[in-house]
Amino acid sequence: MYSLASPYTRYVISKAITYSILWILAAFLNFLLPRIMPGDPIGRYLETLYNMGQVATGGIAQVVPEAELLRQEVLRKFGLDQPPLTQFIYWFINFLRGDWGYSIAFPNLPPVKDLVLQYLPNTLLLLIPSLVVSWLIGNYLGAYMALKGGKLDKIGLSSMQFISLIPAYWLIIVLIFIFSVQLRLLPVSGKPALVIPSMSWDYINALLKAWVLPMTTITIIGIGGWSIGMRAYVIYQLNSNYIRYSRALGLPQRVLGRYAFRNAIIPQFTAFALSFGGLFAGNLLVEMVYGYPGMGSLLAYVMSRLDIFSMQAIFTFTATMILLANFLADVLYGFLDPRIRRGIVEVAG
Repeated sequence: MYSLASPYTRYVISKAITYSILWILAAFLNFLLPRIMPGDPIGRYLETLYNMGQVATGGIAQVVPEAELLRQEVLRKFGLDQPPLTQFIYWFINFLRGDWGYSIAFPNLPPVKDLVLQYLPNTLLLLIPSLVVSWLIGNYLGAYMALKGGKLDKIGLSSMQFISLIPAYWLIIVLIFIFSVQLRLLPVSGKPALVIPSMSWDYINALLKAWVLPMTTITIIGIGGWSIGMRAYVIYQLNSNYIRYSRALGLPQRVLGRYAFRNAIIPQFTAFALSFGGLFAGNLLVEMVYGYPGMGSLLAYVMSRLDIFSMQAIFTFTATMILLANFLADVLYGFLDPRIRRGIVEVAG
């Protein structure tokens, strides 16, 4: 149990302060960037209302003067008539309270938080399995290559480097061509054939079929990176002094490999936490390309409609995931590696 006066507790508090400052800066940038993008979001929203007939036009002569009055009313409604700093303060306070504003990409102005909660489960359904599977397979292959060495290690390393450098969009095209066009086993789009979500077997089956290709894409690319990292860590451990000393004592290679693997896997746990946030951001591109009904598809749609309120909330939510994952990785690393705790104590002393 750590007391408030312990060096490790002070380390955690300093990290929390640092990440809190970074989070506020990220929130401000995410608030600012959608507003400096080219385009007129309010004009696009009013255009949607006019096209759907929700605003009485009464002819061209009445549209022009009424449009300007309606525009001013909408600006006041969303607080866009206030100075930018005032807008940010009000928005940030509301964001902390769980009020993320309303989406102007849809005529009925649904709450952005409800949209995120609707699309987020599909993203997590894609993100978590692909991350776990690629982490397990990649670490096993990396350790196996390092322990075996020789020609197998050279061929394996070259293969994993090639896989890790494959552009996601290129791999998407290849997998769609093979499994959707040639074999006709899986749908081309990541969107289920049954658009309306339900707990029926038909919808679940359609969702799983649409889930396979995006999940496979992310997993394959992830395996390359994990295996390269694990291989480097194991080789470093095999060349360390304690392994050399143990080898000189006559310990079998199987035991030495086990010791090397245990120490090499520690930083991979930290990387796992870090990659969760990073993969959440990179996963959005795959969702956009496949049309998978997750956060990526939602972000693509609101960006096409210049929905600044949804964009700033989704960007901030994504940044929160990344920073939180980094903070947890820094905190948990000390528990997994006692050398970190000792280093903190020595620096504090």
